Amino acid sequence: MEPRPFFHGPLRIFAQWLFSVYHDIRVEGLENVPAKGPAIIASNHPTYLDAAFLMVELSRPVRFMAWERPLSVPLLGPMMRAYGVIPVDMAKPGRESFEAAVKVLREGSLFGIFPEGGRTKTRRGMNPFKSGVARLALITGAPIIPATIIGGRRVWKRGQPFPKPGPIRVVFHAPIRVPTSDRAKWRRDKSLERGVMERVLATIDRSYAPSVRKEERLRKLLRGSPAKPSIFVEGSPPLFFASAWVGGAATPSLFAVFAVYAGLFALQFLTEARGRFAIWTRHLLPWFAFAAFSAVSSTVSAVVFALGFFAGAAALVWLTIFRFPLYRRVRSVLLAVAFGTLLLHLLGISA
Repeated sequence: MEPRPFFHGPLRIFAQWLFSVYHDIRVEGLENVPAKGPAIIASNHPTYLDAAFLMVELSRPVRFMAWERPLSVPLLGPMMRAYGVIPVDMAKPGRESFEAAVKVLREGSLFGIFPEGGRTKTRRGMNPFKSGVARLALITGAPIIPATIIGGRRVWKRGQPFPKPGPIRVVFHAPIRVPTSDRAKWRRDKSLERGVMERVLATIDRSYAPSVRKEERLRKLLRGSPAKPSIFVEGSPPLFFASAWVGGAATPSLFAVFAVYAGLFALQFLTEARGRFAIWTRHLLPWFAFAAFSAVSSTVSAVVFALGFFAGAAALVWLTIFRFPLYRRVRSVLLAVAFGTLLLHLLGISA
């Protein structure tokens, strides 16, 4: 019987909300996980949250084989035992854990395993896979559902005490089934075990490898110098101020904001600042200028302005953290709409 603790429903709802907000989690291929019967979910292992990432959108609970030490942690340990976690001594794994996993599958439950044997150690690839997942499939006949967790290393790298915000994508791939004929001759031909492992590894890596290359490109981008200034991004505040000046709506307050913006931008540009902080500052400075221009020129109530500002800031943070490539494509349009709307408002007031 699949263990389903009394707190499973509320905890799952909370996890769905938390991972949606904090990690913008996307889960694909749920149709590949059977609604009933045994199956082995084999996934890469970038973070301590991977079991939760895999289960958050599944209607069935999954029993995992996990490191035994967290079972002694207050609150976490009882919660893991309630979900039927099978403890493993990572220093010397025993046969008892493997036999417990076989029993789980023969009872018709979902069983989760991380073939890497521990969290991913490198940024450029996965740890070597262990053969346990192949042996489980060959012994029980249960299909293997390879799963790829993408983005985990970026949000919770080794040595980092807590995860940071960032997008997570989970992909459940098509099942890998071991033919009955292979199971019958597996004891005599151990190459079949290696063949199953290679198929699982190749399937997981098909989604994982491109994501690693993409993350490496993004890492290099964020460590380098900001791109050349764009008239539609960094140039938005000067264009707005010049238009307000021509329209007769420029005030000393607007000029003061423009002068501060120009000074900060010139300081960053002339000192050739580089790295993540310089790049994010370059992205955010036009929006800070927009907020300041709005604050010194708006005639709406402070409450309405504050609500609008915080709602816009939240949307901007979401875009820049979770959808940075998308934000880079739409930032010019967003800035043009924002500054254009404010300019029309100013000119309408001054008319």
